[in-house]
Amino acid sequence: MKCKYCKKILSDDDDLVLNYFNHIEINHYDSLDNEDKIMHDVRKKMLQSKNESELKKKNVGDSDLIFNAKNSEF
Repeated sequence: MKCKYCKKILSDDDDLVLNYFNHIEINHYDSLDNEDKIMHDVRKKMLQSKNESELKKKNVGDSDLIFNAKNSEF
């Protein structure tokens, strides 16, 4: 995939979208228009929230499983 700002070619692997996102943030964030900056910031917050949620699941456990175990009749 080519970057539309600098024509850098990013490798087509499983992390392509995340790599492109990080490339834009590091190299081209200042050149984004206001709408693109807003969307980029929203995506960044979503990724942070997802990572925090996954970390919490690893440390605490899945909240659905904990809730169901506490309120189970068995």
